[in-house]
Amino acid sequence: MLSKQTFENNIYMKLFRWLYILLMGNLCLLGVNLPFFVAAICLAIDIRNLPLFIFSLFFIGPGFITLFALLDRFKEEKEIEPVLVFMKEFHQFWLRGIIYWFIGWFGTILAVTDGLFFTQWSVGYWMISFFILLTGMCLASSINCWYFQVRNPKAKKRDILRIAIYYTLRKWYISALNVLLFLLIFIVMLLKPAIGFMITPILFMGLIYLNVKKQANLKNKDKNKKI
Repeated sequence: MLSKQTFENNIYMKLFRWLYILLMGNLCLLGVNLPFFVAAICLAIDIRNLPLFIFSLFFIGPGFITLFALLDRFKEEKEIEPVLVFMKEFHQFWLRGIIYWFIGWFGTILAVTDGLFFTQWSVGYWMISFFILLTGMCLASSINCWYFQVRNPKAKKRDILRIAIYYTLRKWYISALNVLLFLLIFIVMLLKPAIGFMITPILFMGLIYLNVKKQANLKNKDKNKKI
């Protein structure tokens, strides 16, 4: 005799529920990233609009660290109320999200402006690779800071920065992949806003989350500590 399917044991209902959670996570991220959303929708991709895009990107840190926290809760519990969890985690992490994002945001601005300055001379083109490396290191450090702060919410900023920079350098190939995925989020947002804001952020950030978790587990697989 066939057992009656319920919501709890129906795989299709679970999949729809999980898709709903991820979609709502994207919508919450969109809500806290309104400055960049408005810039992406209303401004043309033009060098003259670069200052406005840079300014709008300053505010994305709280949203992305909260998305990491949402993904972490989803991984641990599976069944969550995405909006309530997002609001709670945003309240807890928004300030540190800004602080850690300042590393990637300011480092990228510094690398781009100095790169444009040095390329005015022929010898300056030899510096381009250095500025690309600087941008990647700063962005990877911000991403790692978000992850380790979410996993260790009571840890001090100094300790988070130290371990984030360590993994950025020690696992540079994973850091490079994460930076590429992170940049793809914004490329898709600018080129295909409907997909870029509604679908891809949670997918790419999910991959980044798994990458950072894997690199931490490789180092600490024999240690009983939460990373």
